[in-house]
Amino acid sequence: MSKNKDKVGAGRYAYLLFDASFKVIVFNEANEKLLIEILELLIPGKHIDSITMVDKEKHGLVISEKNTNFDLLCKDNETGEEFLVEVQNRGHRSFRDRMLIYATYPIREQMELKVQKIREQLIPDKMDYSLKPVYVVSMVNFPFAHESVEALEHDYISRYEIRNGRTGELMTGSLNFVFLELDRLKLKHTEPEKCRNVLERFIFSLKYMHLLKAKPECWDDDLTNRLFTATELATMSVTEREKYDEVMRTELDRYCEMEYAKEQGLAEGEAKGIAKGIAKGIAKGIAKGKAEGQAEAKAAIARAMLADGLSPELVAKYTGYTGE
Repeated sequence: MSKNKDKVGAGRYAYLLFDASFKVIVFNEANEKLLIEILELLIPGKHIDSITMVDKEKHGLVISEKNTNFDLLCKDNETGEEFLVEVQNRGHRSFRDRMLIYATYPIREQMELKVQKIREQLIPDKMDYSLKPVYVVSMVNFPFAHESVEALEHDYISRYEIRNGRTGELMTGSLNFVFLELDRLKLKHTEPEKCRNVLERFIFSLKYMHLLKAKPECWDDDLTNRLFTATELATMSVTEREKYDEVMRTELDRYCEMEYAKEQGLAEGEAKGIAKGIAKGIAKGIAKGKAEGQAEAKAAIARAMLADGLSPELVAKYTGYTGE
């Protein structure tokens, strides 16, 4: 249990770095304003009046082959723009490619809905390939490798679009990626006063709020006020708290299983290494002993031949020794 202490925390606020726990806390109608403020923080210039939480199962977005489905899909009620939100605590190979694959689902769904309307004769029999913008917003607790630090905005955010490789001309605004790299905030959980702006306070909250006994007194902005209110365990509804507890049990069990497997793998690797080292040492010892034994036998034969009166030249000829 000691390994899970950093996830259980002080017991007042929820742990948000599991994708499932983030979903329980943020992805509900009661916290719609909180989710909107998070999106507006990470997508500058974006203004959202209201959003609809989309059930990924109803929209055929479950990928059964993988262990973790993406967390949240929501839609701007006014513009129809879609926001796919992902939280990832541990490093993941080819994570950005994974997000690209995720983005194809809401895009494909937009076209499927248009085809369906044509079939049902709700719109003219003419395919419209225009797309509503899709934003993939990923909050990851590990750093990406970038060609240059200039790829980062405000030290933590990298953004990607589809543009001309030579001129930077935008091909389409329909696909947008935003990556927030939480691990780049190097403050300790005892240093909230060192946060310089709302973005850093938000990152700090995601990383450490479960370790705190109260919201830092020096903070007073709408986003973190809403976030601390939403994550306070004592004020959650019974249903919400049950969902959160169930998620945490599942995630902690999975975490423990992974840690156990890792430990077993290390132990097995260490044992194999020791066995290999012993075997190698024995083989070397045998080879050395054999060589030394052959040398001793050869010397004894040479001495015996010399004692019987054979000339040094004949002894050299039959033993391989030099005349000297």
